[in-house]
Amino acid sequence: MKTMIKMKLHFILILSIIALLSACTPALKKKTDSIPGSAPKSLEVKPIILVEPEPVTKPPDQKNVLILLSSPAKPYQQIADNLAKVLGDYAVQITLSGQLAQNRAVIRDIEASDTKQIVAIGLKALNSVRGIQDKQIIFAQIINYQHLTADNVKGVSALPAPEKLFKDWKILSPGLSKVAVIVGKNLNRYLDRAKKAARAQNIELIVEEVNSDKDFMYRSKNLKSDVDGQWILPDNRVLSGKALKEVMAYGSRRGRQIVVFTPKLLSFGGFFYVTPDLDMVSKGILKRLSDSAGEATIKGENILPIMSHTMGINQNISRQFNLKIPQEYREYINGE
Repeated sequence: MKTMIKMKLHFILILSIIALLSACTPALKKKTDSIPGSAPKSLEVKPIILVEPEPVTKPPDQKNVLILLSSPAKPYQQIADNLAKVLGDYAVQITLSGQLAQNRAVIRDIEASDTKQIVAIGLKALNSVRGIQDKQIIFAQIINYQHLTADNVKGVSALPAPEKLFKDWKILSPGLSKVAVIVGKNLNRYLDRAKKAARAQNIELIVEEVNSDKDFMYRSKNLKSDVDGQWILPDNRVLSGKALKEVMAYGSRRGRQIVVFTPKLLSFGGFFYVTPDLDMVSKGILKRLSDSAGEATIKGENILPIMSHTMGINQNISRQFNLKIPQEYREYINGE
């Protein structure tokens, strides 16, 4: 039986490697099926890099790395392909299917394999393997990670660096003084960091926790009039297409600047969007793999922050607020 499992895993690995050799580089933009509308065709997605990490090399004791994707979504695939380009023959990629029995068979084979490091991209992938005790699991593209981390389970942030976000926002809008963020629960550590980053730019950050998209709409529509900005995080627990459309339309009518998480929302009144640079996320994963190769546990903090982001600016909204975009930011204006 054990021999059959090994043969089956070996077959899966061979197919995955063949797929890697023929893979093409995916698009940079993240697919968000629950978000209405689409980005302006002329919008270019360009990364702003705050810190360029040192090149990551494979240590001598680096073993095979299994890259497990929750789905073939483009952002997941982009990260996987970035990892494969560096790891080469060390990497094996598997995408979970919609078939429960098939997924269970794949996980059993992973458990029985001699692979010591797993990269889980997306919540479905992490939930499938996080119970495995004798392997290191590094996850990505997960926002609400509380209660998911352990000595052998750590991740790379799926949220933008608030330090860079508030610095950019203050440069684009020097008069900004009070910003609200309305999100689901269990993001306390990240939001404490965001409050500190906002204070460094003389901005007060108001945090409100909600449980549903209805609560998100209600709290957003009842913010005090002196709140001149709203930062919307990609928290699917409390967001829906309807909620986003209503909140953004309401905020725009009241002269509130809205920062969003995807270029698709610029056409609904977003001032600018920020999202972590996926190339930098990939480098963060590679760093964690390299630092912890051959160790019993994963070194470092539970979540590795990414200090850079991709951004795009809605020039029409900046004109509505009578804001002049500085020269160094003009390359991020949609349409230019």
